[in-house]
Amino acid sequence: MHIAGHAYDVMSAQEVGLLHQGALRILDEMGMEVQNRRLLEVLADLGLRVDSENERAYFPPSLVERFIAESVKHDWEHVQPRVSGSAGVYHGLYHEPASGELVPWTESALAFYFALARRLPHLDGASMLGCRLPVPAPLEPLYERYYCWLYGAEEGGSIYLDEVCPYLLDLYQVLAGARGVPLEHVFRASVYVVPPLKLGRHEAYQVAYFWERGLRVSIGGGMPAMGATAPVTLAGAVTLNLAEQLALNILNRALFGDNRFSLHCSISVMDMRTAIRPFGRPEMAIANLMTAQLARHYGAAFGGHAGLTDAKLPSAEAGAQKMLSGIPTLLAGGSLWVDAGLLSIDEVYSPIQMVLDDEMLSALEHFTREFQVSEETIGLEVILEAGPGGQFLDRLHTARHFREHWEPAIWSRHMLRPWLEQGGRLDVDRAREIALEVQAEVQRGGLALPGMPEGVEHEVLGVIERARRALVG
Repeated sequence: MHIAGHAYDVMSAQEVGLLHQGALRILDEMGMEVQNRRLLEVLADLGLRVDSENERAYFPPSLVERFIAESVKHDWEHVQPRVSGSAGVYHGLYHEPASGELVPWTESALAFYFALARRLPHLDGASMLGCRLPVPAPLEPLYERYYCWLYGAEEGGSIYLDEVCPYLLDLYQVLAGARGVPLEHVFRASVYVVPPLKLGRHEAYQVAYFWERGLRVSIGGGMPAMGATAPVTLAGAVTLNLAEQLALNILNRALFGDNRFSLHCSISVMDMRTAIRPFGRPEMAIANLMTAQLARHYGAAFGGHAGLTDAKLPSAEAGAQKMLSGIPTLLAGGSLWVDAGLLSIDEVYSPIQMVLDDEMLSALEHFTREFQVSEETIGLEVILEAGPGGQFLDRLHTARHFREHWEPAIWSRHMLRPWLEQGGRLDVDRAREIALEVQAEVQRGGLALPGMPEGVEHEVLGVIERARRALVG
């Protein structure tokens, strides 16, 4: 028996049908803009109507319905709840744990941040998209790989410039050779559909460039903002997102023969006062619930953007917002992935928040674990033996089962007086202490950094230098 991963229907069957029909009309009448002749040819071969002059592909409803019917079905009846997280680094400032200041990244801070993510027990390491250190802009994707491979993180897969593609290919050939594996086993690259249903010229070129060489570029959907890049209503935004997700899944099938079908959701609002796209609003959780129900309806897998916050520093706001989207998404989808350490809509990267998020993930893992209802776990004889007003502290039944309870590492487990006697430290204080302990261990060399073999590093830097001469001058 488990808590998460059960059907959590927020819409009627009629409402689900309205969203489905709306998505079919969007794909049939508006279609998707794909600014690449070769990709349009592939879609035409699959049976889409293609307008080459306007770079538009139209998806006939019958083709979409056939795609859904022929997709491998996700086994929602046997979902095994899963909670996971890693520490992502994007564009923003580093929250220095000792001073509390928000400062630009340094190489030592990056190495420590990655090391902390590897050390914390409920995180699956770290990743970086682009390069947050001061390097020439055209070389960011190359330095992303270099620093991730050097300090033990996973590359986010940025490409950015068409001209960088050959050098990325060279880097991965070096890595594949060093590991003795085929190139496709190590290659990692991503592009994103930023405006709805529009695969821009450069992103499409990059997908086609590597596809023609037998390599797969992940095509990520957009992050719609209700009232800006999506309709202002939940129903309209979810329908548009559904159409885009269907289009991207069909494109993956056309290019890579992918028989899977998955729906991802990262819908939020546009704040009409400040024009930002916040992470910590209830609408994000509701959109995830709606999309999870659609995924069950289709037999598709589901993933929802959750566990995020608008708070600028570790605070009650940060914790409340992370849980606001995290728990509903986990309950409805059966899984939750959290980008630990993130604050301020991905603008702040905090080792302190990373430690706090690790504790949150630990609690949520326990929340989703299997538990039994049986004669042994009920302990009826123990209850009868204790009698009215009885206690269970000295019972063997208690000794057999008390270790099943979750044990916090940071959250408070004392009453007020002993808490005061121990210094009255808050969770943020304890998280800072843990972060600083790991930082000190990294600085004195007590925590080994992954590194790269000298010969491999020399080859990687050689590729970057060739790119520098060609792209920077």
